[in-house]
Amino acid sequence: MPVLKVLSTNAIAGSGTEYQVVQTGYYRVLATAAASTVSFNGGPAITLVQNEALLLKSGAKPGQARIIKAVSDSTADYQLGTNIGEMTNTHPFSVDDFIAVEDDGTSPAIDSNFLSAGTVGKKVTAVTPNSISTDVDSDSASADYTYAYSGKQAVVKRAVKITAGSGAIIVEEVQVVGG
Repeated sequence: MPVLKVLSTNAIAGSGTEYQVVQTGYYRVLATAAASTVSFNGGPAITLVQNEALLLKSGAKPGQARIIKAVSDSTADYQLGTNIGEMTNTHPFSVDDFIAVEDDGTSPAIDSNFLSAGTVGKKVTAVTPNSISTDVDSDSASADYTYAYSGKQAVVKRAVKITAGSGAIIVEEVQVVGG
């Protein structure tokens, strides 16, 4: 029998949607009030029997990249990597990936208009080997962001869209640690 470590827990109301940063891509899901369904990233609905937990793999893999530069506009553009001008593949993202953009204690601080919590459900709209365009509206940012090469960097992390059927569910992201 596998031993699971719970990394995060979300309660999702019936017919509700949550977005969560992917840490492992493995989830224990439980319908709490009645039978329901769960869907990951708009995929097929998986039937859940009330009070019977299922261990599921979402299909979304963890992924993140550091932000070097962010350009303020209605579709925030992020140059990713560790140095400006990197031309190699600096990120794992594809068009239509859900993302969360996090500050991570940057210095200088990144304007909050560039950030997007995992619960918001923002998407990648275009990619190059070292940058992404998104549907994050950063038009109100006071200025573009450029990493100063000291201190922490803002990051982009892959997220997963989790949709509950008609009944409430609990979703726990888990890590298999033994068994």
